[in-house]
Parts: sequence; C-alpha cells; structure tokens
Amino acid sequence: MNPLHDTRILDLTRLLPGAVCTMLLRDLGAEIIKIEDPHGGDYARWMPPLIDGLGVFFRGCCRGKKSIVIDLKNEAGQAVLHKLVEKSDVLIEGFRPGVMARLGADYETLRAINPRLVYCSLSGWGQDGPRAQISGHDLNYIARNGVLGAEQNPQTPGSQAADVGGAYAAVAGILAALLKRHTTGCGDYVDVALSEAAMPLAMAAWVEANASPDDESFISLRGESACYNVYHSADDQPLALAAIEPKFWMNFCLAIEQPEWIKLHTVRRQQPALIASVAALFKTKTAAEWADLLGDADCCFTPVILPGELLDDPQIQARGMVGLSEDGIPWMRSPIRLSGDTFSLSDAPNYGEHTRAALSEVGCEDSEIERLIQAGIIRQAP
Repeated sequence: MNPLHDTRILDLTRLLPGAVCTMLLRDLGAEIIKIEDPHGGDYARWMPPLIDGLGVFFRGCCRGKKSIVIDLKNEAGQAVLHKLVEKSDVLIEGFRPGVMARLGADYETLRAINPRLVYCSLSGWGQDGPRAQISGHDLNYIARNGVLGAEQNPQTPGSQAADVGGAYAAVAGILAALLKRHTTGCGDYVDVALSEAAMPLAMAAWVEANASPDDESFISLRGESACYNVYHSADDQPLALAAIEPKFWMNFCLAIEQPEWIKLHTVRRQQPALIASVAALFKTKTAAEWADLLGDADCCFTPVILPGELLDDPQIQARGMVGLSEDGIPWMRSPIRLSGDTFSLSDAPNYGEHTRAALSEVGCEDSEIERLIQAGIIRQAP
C-alpha cells in the first residue's frame, strides 16, 4: 500500500512546479484534486505540443489527478473551496503573495476551518522580501541565486532547476508537516521559494567563491579542473568525465596511457594546460570508441545522451523510469521508490471532469451542485 493512500490534496497550482510536486505526491498514493478556474484552467492544458488537443506536458505530469472547476473570485465559489478544505489534508497554491487572501483562501482563513490542514505556498521569491511581488520564471530565479552564475559561460540551461527544485522542496516540506501533524494534531504552513529551492545546486560553487583557499591543491566542480569537465569526441559528441577521487583519476590516466598526468590531478596551476591536453586527446577518437575504451575502466566516464535517447538507455529501461503510453504520451515516474509501493499509469483529467463526484464526496447535495453549475460557480465536464 502506498504511504499517502488516505491523503487528499487540493492543488491550486499551474504549470511546472506544482504539477511536478503533486505528481510526486500522487505516485506516493495521494488523491490529487486539481482546482481550476472557469476561464481555461491550467495554462499547461493548452500549451504545445498537443496530442488530441491536450498539452503533452500536462498529460504527462497530471496523470491520475482529478479536475474540478470553481470560480474562486465569487463568494459562493470560495464557500465550495471551504467545503473541500474541511475534508482535505493538504492545500498547495502557486500564486503571488496576497492573491489567496483576496480569494478568501489564505492560511489563516483555512486553518480556522480545518486546523489539521497542511498549507503549502509555492512562489518565485518567497512570501516576503523585496522581490516577493516581482514576476519571474525559472531563468530569472537561477539568475539571482548563483546557479546560472556558477556556469563558466552562463546561458539558457536545458532544464528548469528552480521549478523542479521547488517541487522537491515542497514535497519535503509537506511530508515533514504531515509527520509533525501526526505528533501534534495540528497542520502547518510551508513557504517554498523557487529561487531558494535551487540554491543548493550551486552550493559547491558558493563555498568555493566565499572560502577560496590559497592552497595549491585544487579541484573545481565548475569546469576549471581537468578531472571534472565536459569534452568532445572526434565526431563532436559531448563526453562527461568526473574523476574527482584520486583512484578514478589514476584509472583514467592509466586507461589512456598517460601515467604522467596522475600527479597533476589537483595541481591548481597545471589545470588550464591539462584541460587543453585532455580535450585534444578526446578529439582523437569517436564517442563510441571512447565508450569502448573507458566503459570498464572505472573512471567516472559517461558519454552524454540527449533527452530523446532516454527510452533506449538500458539503465533507465531496467528501472522503468520513463515510457510512452499507447497514444504516444511521454511519462516519467517518480524517482522516490519505497519497498512495496505500486506505480500505475493513467491519463490526465479532462477539464472539470470530477467536479460533481468530488463535491459529492465531501457532502454536497446533488441539488446544491446543480444550482452551482447553473449559476456558473462550478463547471462539470460534458
């Protein structure tokens, strides 16, 4: 049995951070009720690429969730949310600070309705501070938290470090609050700033920048050491070498028949020339040839693969981490694995598909649900 099998989570987020957070919680067994507005709902629903008119990212990250449509700008809609809160364990929201208060759904208001509620706010800069109300996306957050600046040549990255880091931080905070509730009987408030969530990704660079020793011994994880760098093969394929420990660097040097490089491993002044030498060496063979030569050398060497090649990777295949559904929707399972847990693949919900059923489950009468539908306060998918 999955550990969160009896946990109901209200998801008021949009786009990537909240979607990944609740996907991870759903894979741990939680019931995710996605609350969408009556003006199109989550933007990700309609963002290309599309399959059958629905965003592929949305279908991949919102699999197995439920969708209800409520107009939270209306007092009657806010009352519906309050009804749901009475019988829910967690609420996650992703608006700028202050928005939920205007919707009658801030933590203090909802805590009075359900003192056991765990309330998580996912925002760009956090709930306070001089940037709290400033707009932003992942690139802005990593530009101001040291992650982008840790790159030797800052450029648009191929991943969303702050968004996904925020999702994981939110999962950790929510689970910690649920554990605390088990002891105290009371819920808690979780404040997650996406900009802060990615900061530990640059921790080594931050320490290096603020405590840079004069010691001649030196290893950098920022591309300034030969043993930890990205190189290119003769066929211009990227290759990753991460031989930080002396034993791995020695294994690498012996495998490439350059034993004289062993002693240069951590010599600071030698690194620029050594990087150039290693780069020139890697240019003498194709990526496949290097994989054959170094694959069994135990030196932390790996060719770089593209996202589109993940399905063919034997390690990823063996772990069942990604796949394609029958209608071609890419999916990725949670990397959080517990003994005895189960993983099931299902599609994302239609817009408002579960409005009637979800409200019935928390005690709303059919007549009341019908009245709200007729008034446009809630919407039920056809």
